[in-house]
Amino acid sequence: MVSGAVMLGDGASFTRDGHGGCAGTDAHADVTDGAPVLITTTGGLAVGRLTDPRALTDGTCRFWFSVRGVPTGQDAYLVMVADRDPRQYAEQELTGALVSLRVD
Repeated sequence: MVSGAVMLGDGASFTRDGHGGCAGTDAHADVTDGAPVLITTTGGLAVGRLTDPRALTDGTCRFWFSVRGVPTGQDAYLVMVADRDPRQYAEQELTGALVSLRVD
């Protein structure tokens, strides 16, 4: 399982909902509660969702995610958050501690 957080770090890239939550806006409108997190390898595909969006006091918007069933022992992992371009990671970058992904 791969777990972590996705961050929107620019106050112009998200809006606050007045209840402590947040959602992406404009070019980041696809980064919302329930948006898919896909992890693809030559060994298969695993899917999770963004959850629990929170506007933090440091000016960022944070979503949690967990993706179960991620194949192990692969050379490369492509991670796609919402409709963003996929980014490549090595296995050691996605295992162990919580993963922190920043959406630009």
